[in-house]
Amino acid sequence: MKSKKLLKNYIIVTFATLVVAAAFNMFFLPFNLVTGGSSGISVIVNYLFSIEPSITVLVVHITILILGYITLGGKKVSRSIYGSLIYPFFIDFTEPLSEYVISLNISSNNLLVFAIFGAVLSGLALGVIHKRGYTTGGSDVVDQIINKYFGLTIGTADFLFNGSIVIIGGFALGFEKILYAVLILYVRGISTDKILIGSYSNKIFYIITKEKELVKQFINNDLGLTVTSINSVGGYSNTGSEILMCVISNRDYFKLKEGISDVDKTAFFLATHAHN
Repeated sequence: MKSKKLLKNYIIVTFATLVVAAAFNMFFLPFNLVTGGSSGISVIVNYLFSIEPSITVLVVHITILILGYITLGGKKVSRSIYGSLIYPFFIDFTEPLSEYVISLNISSNNLLVFAIFGAVLSGLALGVIHKRGYTTGGSDVVDQIINKYFGLTIGTADFLFNGSIVIIGGFALGFEKILYAVLILYVRGISTDKILIGSYSNKIFYIITKEKELVKQFINNDLGLTVTSINSVGGYSNTGSEILMCVISNRDYFKLKEGISDVDKTAFFLATHAHN
């Protein structure tokens, strides 16, 4: 049963990664839209040096995986290996889509439509990938490295890393592209959240764990969030226990879930919807 579930995950992740790559070649690369991550780097390198995006992405991913293995350990990067390797392959496989879109000579007046549609499509596919516990590689590992060595939260690290790529793209390709990049990142983030955990803006986590202090430290130091302790009494045992509660954004939902599991595999938690 476990092997069937694993195979199903790989099939779904493979198809979703193909969709992400196709969206990149159809909606972003033909218009030199830099949206962060290894894909954004590949657009810049392709524009300046005419190097195939798939080659750039593969080199970036392998470099990041090696750095991640050295600094974080194999366990931390294991879920990024598969996506890191098949994503550049699918970029190369779907490259004819980019050539076809370029041949259409699409007017700049339609660029906004392409940018939004590409953001929605890639965001939905990324949501499917993340929901299965996998990534397409790149920035996820970099975020963890920055978090470990500079003490920044994962969200801040992600903002700085991808923001830097977008700004560099602005210098190389023109600052009007930054506006499109910001729009794409925003729309893609919303689409990803829709797949991951619905339309609510936040979640409330209730956590029961034997490693309370370690969980508190993880939430405070790694995610930059506060924790509230609640005393409770079991209805059957009539014994007291402490429940940890914190409010977390959709973006950090799975980071908290995986972090709790790493600290205490026996921990129990309940997540409910919340609004600001």
